[in-house]
Amino acid sequence: MKLRVPLSITKLGLLCIMCAPGVVSASLLVVGNVDPPITLSKSEVKAIFMGGANSHQLKAVALPPENKTRKQFNAKVVGMTESRIQSYWAQMRFSGRQKPPREFANEQQLLDYLLENPGTVAYVSSEVELDERLVVLYQVGN
Repeated sequence: MKLRVPLSITKLGLLCIMCAPGVVSASLLVVGNVDPPITLSKSEVKAIFMGGANSHQLKAVALPPENKTRKQFNAKVVGMTESRIQSYWAQMRFSGRQKPPREFANEQQLLDYLLENPGTVAYVSSEVELDERLVVLYQVGN
């Protein structure tokens, strides 16, 4: 005898699993050492991290390619895969036009650098505890 589970129960179970703590991806924050505080649009954030026009003269710093937060940022803000981003930066370096953002091994090193360098910005998980001297410039939803 085969037991048939109603589809609605299956969907409910899947929804519960997706909403379980640790399963839902955290939102991301773009933070900076900026005075006076400003807010940025998604397109401004993308331009800053991809070497585009930057009216605020902000300098981006980043996490390494294998970092989960970086992968989420690339997908949700930049809209490109890591391989496409690496290819883009190779072209920019070769032509002498731009250099990619400086990379830090983890979020704590990145935050320490931000605190020591006014005018710098970075993306971090919203779960990271921020120093009160850093300003949230943009928030990326789930």
